[in-house]
Amino acid sequence: MMNTKRAVAAFFVIAAVVSSVKAELKLASVFTDGIVVQQGIELPIWGTATAGTSVEVRFAGQSVSAEAGQGGNWRAKLKPCSANATGTQLHVVDSQTNLTVQDVLVGEVWLAAGQSNMQMTVQSMVGKLPQLQQWVDKAKQPTIRFLRINEPVAGGRRTDFGSPVSWQACDPESAKHFSAVSWIFARRLQQKLDVPVGIIDVSWGGKPIEPFIPGEAFEQHPLLQEIKRLADENQLKELAELEGGVIIRNPEGYPGAIYDARIRPLEGFGLRGFLWYQAESNCGNGEDPRGYRHKMQTLTNSWRDAWNNPDLPLYFVQLPNYRPEAFGWIRMREEQRRSLTTKNTAMVVAIDTGSDDIHPANKVDVGERLAELALNRNYGRHIVDSGPLYEQHTVVGDEVTVRFLFAESGLMLAEKNELEQPQPADGAQTVPYFELAGADGLWYPAEAKISGRTVKVISEHVPEPQEVRYCCRNDPTGALLYNRAGLPASPFCSKLEWLPWHREAGE
Repeated sequence: MMNTKRAVAAFFVIAAVVSSVKAELKLASVFTDGIVVQQGIELPIWGTATAGTSVEVRFAGQSVSAEAGQGGNWRAKLKPCSANATGTQLHVVDSQTNLTVQDVLVGEVWLAAGQSNMQMTVQSMVGKLPQLQQWVDKAKQPTIRFLRINEPVAGGRRTDFGSPVSWQACDPESAKHFSAVSWIFARRLQQKLDVPVGIIDVSWGGKPIEPFIPGEAFEQHPLLQEIKRLADENQLKELAELEGGVIIRNPEGYPGAIYDARIRPLEGFGLRGFLWYQAESNCGNGEDPRGYRHKMQTLTNSWRDAWNNPDLPLYFVQLPNYRPEAFGWIRMREEQRRSLTTKNTAMVVAIDTGSDDIHPANKVDVGERLAELALNRNYGRHIVDSGPLYEQHTVVGDEVTVRFLFAESGLMLAEKNELEQPQPADGAQTVPYFELAGADGLWYPAEAKISGRTVKVISEHVPEPQEVRYCCRNDPTGALLYNRAGLPASPFCSKLEWLPWHREAGE
């Protein structure tokens, strides 16, 4: 009995000693030398310390304090700062420790996510387009900085990254390893705004959308609820066969896995918005693209919830043209277009940038079109930032008139050659790839002609048309429809239920 009492007493003595040990003052891993922080908004700074400790954050003439909570976590907010391209120190101190982050810039920060076409490096792009080597050779751009997150999944939610991360300033050597799309985007923004630009890249090649969505957000839609249930129960065959389901090939493919590893530790970090280029792994061989629009809406809204900002923009890339066997891409492009009902989202139409390579070389048009969206919608540059988008159609007799958004200055038929700007197609009279369907739901080729900001469509095979579609092909080539700003029209189908999602369903 006496030994038991002594053991209990010893336990409480040890516990008291352990609880009195001072936890080391730490900053969250994202706050490293060379960081870019967002201008014009309250700036959250956070980390860990001994519970109850007062922590002071000093930056740009400000000093704010925060107290570490019971779990040791602390969070402070700085008042909005103006853009600053001169490196400044950030100090975080408690009674015994002074942490200093060197060379902090203030500018515009975007988070880039998606799969391999977002992750594809500048070096890979230049390998396919060697004429861009001169861009890289001149890429001494110290106010453009990248943070690449390579955190592996760990079977749970992370509050911080498990391994060190570091911000990299852009120069001809470091640029080779940056995301090509993100670098082109940042390059254009920096040229136009003349402020520092920071990109946080969390992309992961070969992954579907589901692992980028936080697990708790799957409750927002019935399809996602069922996906999460089947994944949690490891019923992967049933999940792959579910309408709008997904094929999980590895631990990184499970709902929320990539979010927990690479995005959750960044929640609340000051951002201007999100960039997204993904969908290939939700519409490839045997994969079902149906319902992707709901997944996009859930991803967008859940990220905004995590940042406690319902207005954060998300700009994404519609899948480009690709080889004939990529039949699922037809439905996927329409799913992507229809996700635009979510506010403060916009889509880069890339139907003229693809090739027979699933990783098309032309990331220049993609990145610059993303930048045009941001320049217009976030930075007030007042430019046409989107290709024509289907708005509505009317039927009079056997003729269908299609009206487009982003066609105020008119439409044109044009041809594009690699990185060159689209050129009007001389002598072309009709717009290819338009089709009409009557009440039977069967599609027939149609003759389409531009009329101002509309297209008039007619088919001898459809005397009583009801629905219209455009560019519903895997790889439409040749002269395509553009607005006068030189941006291509998005593929569309006015009747989603009549758009096949796999080859067996027929064309």
